[in-house]
Amino acid sequence: MRILGDATVQKYLKDLSFQDLKLYQNRLSQALIAYHYDHSLIPQRIVTTTKYATHLFMPSIGETVGFKALTGSKEGFKGITVILNKENGVPIGLVNASTLTAFRTALTSTLGLSKTFDDSINIAKPLNENLICFGVGKQGEWHIRLSLILYPKKFKKILIVNRSYENALKLIDLLKTEFTNYEFEFIKSDDKSLIKSNFENASVVYSCIPSTEPTIYKEYIDNCKLNKIYIGTIGSYKPHMIEVDGQLIKELILNKGGKVIVDSVEHCLEEAGEFIQNDIGKESLIEVSELYMDEAEQTLEAKSELEWIKSDDCKVVYSKAVGLAIMDMSIGDYLLTRAENDNVGYVFDGF
Repeated sequence: MRILGDATVQKYLKDLSFQDLKLYQNRLSQALIAYHYDHSLIPQRIVTTTKYATHLFMPSIGETVGFKALTGSKEGFKGITVILNKENGVPIGLVNASTLTAFRTALTSTLGLSKTFDDSINIAKPLNENLICFGVGKQGEWHIRLSLILYPKKFKKILIVNRSYENALKLIDLLKTEFTNYEFEFIKSDDKSLIKSNFENASVVYSCIPSTEPTIYKEYIDNCKLNKIYIGTIGSYKPHMIEVDGQLIKELILNKGGKVIVDSVEHCLEEAGEFIQNDIGKESLIEVSELYMDEAEQTLEAKSELEWIKSDDCKVVYSKAVGLAIMDMSIGDYLLTRAENDNVGYVFDGF
């Protein structure tokens, strides 16, 4: 059994090239396609709360078998991803879930992003667009990092929106060491006027905050002067949480003929406050895996959505993910394979 600590996971994932990232995208999209065809690959999870913390146990079967165990406390969510031999259950590996969770979630957001803006084009001149991220945790960090790897010349300014300047500064200082050609700025989350003004040149917006009220409003999008804007949200994962204004979803997406891109229709309708609170049903959602299927497999709805995303009529592309254990299994297994090839990690033979 191979054990990968968080430092090892970070080393692998922070050194990604554009080509590496595309391989990870492919691995994740294939896992999500398998889930789309067979929802039994993700058995029901167990959530239990003690006086100390909340514990989640999330299994996944299929090509990769295993489970994720997380504990949510005042220190955030921490835990492990365990990969088992699918034939006999022998433990193959154990991966620290901290960075892995943030990475696989951000990777899911980039699946919709790559269908919105062509990431294979080598842009001669920087486009000088804005990337706006609400939140300064690991999720925000990885959403920004992966976007800059995919689109090295798309953005001029990276704007971090948060309540605390101190925490935002830590993230800015971290990213500045890796990405030196960008302007990083902080915006206080209650300064709606400044946020709105920076939406004028925004093409990509992420929300990574477990908020109970919207962080992204229709009036922000109305102020955007660009032809298209991509919104990815992953922070709200319970029915009482919400990150996007319901008016925005209905008027700028659904009424225009588009759908909301999700990781799982079933799970999003059970967990995402954006849909529950605004009475948005399954007919308005499409799983991102459908956009990555071979053309022969794609439904008419998927083909129509891809055409709509690329059309001039589409102003807003909105992606929502609540997270699935199969994501952790597929990416965790891929990391373990790479680590085995490089002879990295702690190998325990006496299990």
